[in-house]
Amino acid sequence: MENPQNPCNLPLPRRGIDAYIYRMAKQYRYSKNSFNRSILTAAGLTLIVCFLVWLFARLLGLQQTNLITVISGVIFFSFCSAAMIWRYLRNEIVLAVRPDGLFDARYSSQAVPWDDIKDVRLERAENDFQLGVYLWPDRQKDSGGAPAFMIDLEPLDASVHQILEAVLDYKQISMEQS
Repeated sequence: MENPQNPCNLPLPRRGIDAYIYRMAKQYRYSKNSFNRSILTAAGLTLIVCFLVWLFARLLGLQQTNLITVISGVIFFSFCSAAMIWRYLRNEIVLAVRPDGLFDARYSSQAVPWDDIKDVRLERAENDFQLGVYLWPDRQKDSGGAPAFMIDLEPLDASVHQILEAVLDYKQISMEQS
């Protein structure tokens, strides 16, 4: 049976620094609301694609218009949402703010140590907030002043404020320069 605190069923550290890091980490997963919005978006896009396929099939005079439309809809929806559904159902930790570093599963399988992080910037993309993580130049490939990675905060199961408070325990956060 899967333990919700340990979705990978890895042996948990009982002592020492590893146990401390595991207990102190603030962990975030994808939120159900974000997942529902993504599924609705994928369904809406699928309907648009199905309509266009049906329209072009009719214009071309194809005999099996409805069958072609259904098959294209199923294939399109599968490609749009398969990875998203898989990630959500696995209930994996997406972001963890730990004493030893910042872990984002979308960026790396290992936490980025706080000493490697030069700056964390709160940036706004339309109505959503993101954290831009900038590494010291000697610890990353040349990015031309761009962040090493962006952490999209909107799909996570905590508020932007909660995540910012967790990061502030270890690193200052600067605001985006407009």
